[in-house]
Amino acid sequence: MAVCGQVNAQVLLEGTVTDSKTGDALPFVNIAIEGTTVGTISDLNGEFKLNVPDNLVNKELTFSSVGFSPAKYNIARISEQHVSVNMSPIDYKIDEVVVTDKSQAGRRVVKNVLDKVSSVYVDRDFAYSGQYVNVVKRGGKSCTATYKYNAYDSEGYRRSDGNNAIAALNYKFQSVVRDFKCNDFASGVNYFDLVSSLDIVRYQLGVLNPYTLGDFSFTIKNDDGKTCVVEFVCNKPTVSSSGVWNVRKFEGSLTISKEDNAILETHYIMEVAGFCDIALSFAGPSSGNDAVIDCTVVYAKNDGKYSVKRIASNIEVSGATPYSIIDTLEVSSVNYKVPGKIQGKVFYAR
Repeated sequence: MAVCGQVNAQVLLEGTVTDSKTGDALPFVNIAIEGTTVGTISDLNGEFKLNVPDNLVNKELTFSSVGFSPAKYNIARISEQHVSVNMSPIDYKIDEVVVTDKSQAGRRVVKNVLDKVSSVYVDRDFAYSGQYVNVVKRGGKSCTATYKYNAYDSEGYRRSDGNNAIAALNYKFQSVVRDFKCNDFASGVNYFDLVSSLDIVRYQLGVLNPYTLGDFSFTIKNDDGKTCVVEFVCNKPTVSSSGVWNVRKFEGSLTISKEDNAILETHYIMEVAGFCDIALSFAGPSSGNDAVIDCTVVYAKNDGKYSVKRIASNIEVSGATPYSIIDTLEVSSVNYKVPGKIQGKVFYAR
């Protein structure tokens, strides 16, 4: 672990975490500055890098991992060029213990993301604008509507429940271009609220619900030192663990920045019984119109804070007349410092 220098009033620490008994490298160890939200995890080789703000160099650096006694180091006293942080395995006094809980390691990574949402994402009201494209395919016909929009979220990524999150979102359209004639209410309805609700970081329910993490299995599929890819499978799909009523299947992956524990991209698939265009799924018995939702959400940093950059979804709905809803929401600008407020929504736009 070495104090490598200072950049923008930060100290770069790096090192390797090892098992004091076997000498093996320890991956996915939680590393944090005590009493703060600054931290990281060790990679597959037990190595880590952490930028420490200059005002925190007198703090303790803590290391914790399941099956090992916690370790602490005073940051100011670290002077070696590269020293292994040795963690002692806990002796549970059992004749034979085999610990291979890879899901627990993945769960710790996701828990770190959850703990950092309020500090790395926009945690206040913000405005954003861009383009939203909706394509509906039904009965061999395809209808495309393209909207230029301005949106305002009065809560930001403070992660309220679905009802409050939808109520907090207001938007208006600067322009609407269609390749079909809009001559009734149904053809003028948009799906902006539905697409926005697929942002799993913004909404409290889902894979980042702290109360249902135990319902998921997590597998770390890749760690290149900069990003970590965690695949997840919901073993007990419910509205709390998915954000959707009558969900039968929920699985996907999270690409996470190791520098700040932010989700950079997520891809997930849901199978839902009882689909409704407005509410995503019915809060009651199945309507018979089952759906498969395939969604990718990309996040980007703007002025030091993350927010959604792109949502792309493909919803295949069954029934007497199957149809597809293909949506792409692109965000071109974000303003959370002096956001322009918008009143109301535009559910119907001629």
